[in-house]
Amino acid sequence: MATQTGGGDLQTTKVEELQLSHSGPESLGKAIELLTEFGLPDGLLPMQDVVECGYNKQTGYVWVTQKKPIVHTFKQISKQVSYSDKITAYLEKGRLRKLTGVKAKELLWVSIVDIAVDENDEEKIFFKSFTGIGKTFPVKAFARGA
Repeated sequence: MATQTGGGDLQTTKVEELQLSHSGPESLGKAIELLTEFGLPDGLLPMQDVVECGYNKQTGYVWVTQKKPIVHTFKQISKQVSYSDKITAYLEKGRLRKLTGVKAKELLWVSIVDIAVDENDEEKIFFKSFTGIGKTFPVKAFARGA
């Protein structure tokens, strides 16, 4: 990036890369890496055939795209969760907020908009629906392969 100073001289400055995007086979690994880096369970997004994972360092915006939607059952808590072909959220320490593309099966499919590890008890994770109602589960239920 070039900027002009008061004397008319051009000064070059390096702009830090703010957005990282990965495509292909390493995309799922990058998505898992981001989750664990921010203190979230590595199996929280058990997606398949991931084609792209991106992350904006400045805003925390993250997206993961897979070839087709899937439904996954978390066996330890007997819950079905639907994952759209594109998941988006804002990633913070221990939290995914403004989440899109994830629904949990209760009586009906309910959109999940916020997921956060409990600050007072890191063994618990809280899921909040778009209605504001939520549930807490053990973090270990969302470990990869659990």
